[in-house]
Amino acid sequence: MATLQDLRVAADRVIELHEAGDLDAALALADQVAEAAVLRDDEVARESLFVARFERAVVLTEREELTEAAAAFGEAAETPTDPNDPDQRHEVAMALLHRGMCLDAVGDSEAAIAAYDQLIDRFRGADDLVTRDQVLRARVNRAASRLEAGDAATVAEEAEELRLGLDPTAPLDAEQWILASRIRAAALIELGQDDLARQLLTEAAAIDLDDPAVSEQRELAEEDLQELD
Repeated sequence: MATLQDLRVAADRVIELHEAGDLDAALALADQVAEAAVLRDDEVARESLFVARFERAVVLTEREELTEAAAAFGEAAETPTDPNDPDQRHEVAMALLHRGMCLDAVGDSEAAIAAYDQLIDRFRGADDLVTRDQVLRARVNRAASRLEAGDAATVAEEAEELRLGLDPTAPLDAEQWILASRIRAAALIELGQDDLARQLLTEAAAIDLDDPAVSEQRELAEEDLQELD
């Protein structure tokens, strides 16, 4: 990788190997690209470094090596960025969101909350829609993590605040609104408020939008309601 062009080509090749299912080769080349890119102070090198680190994390996720993937996503989030570039903000936010999700998956709720906190604190003022969506998802996921950690009272309040800030009739909001409703309902059940939880789940199950993500959450709300009944 003698030139920046070589570096860019190699980073693209990592993606190609990943998409082709050659995960071992993708990991090996990602490590090589990252090692070469981290030594250069250039935008092409920065982009290549992020690609290498992020692809490595995704491959580890697909191999179900989630603890290692969480660390790799954290490393991707440490890639130097221009805070005024919305694409770069989104990249880092996406890496932190995935880090939190991996930590949730291995049961490390406190570390997951820390990852979501980092994303929210760093990008809460972002004015681009894509990064704002990552912040929203981090807030919803953080509420779920806090519920897992046993803080039902705080979660009930946080989830309600999230619900009030979203429009369940809008496709861009509805998925997270239903998820926040499910999280609040779960918290209320732990607090012994089953009737209010049932009301929330009934409202969530009634959302009817032609969107796969919304449909999935609606079906999960219906399952939650059946378990409660």
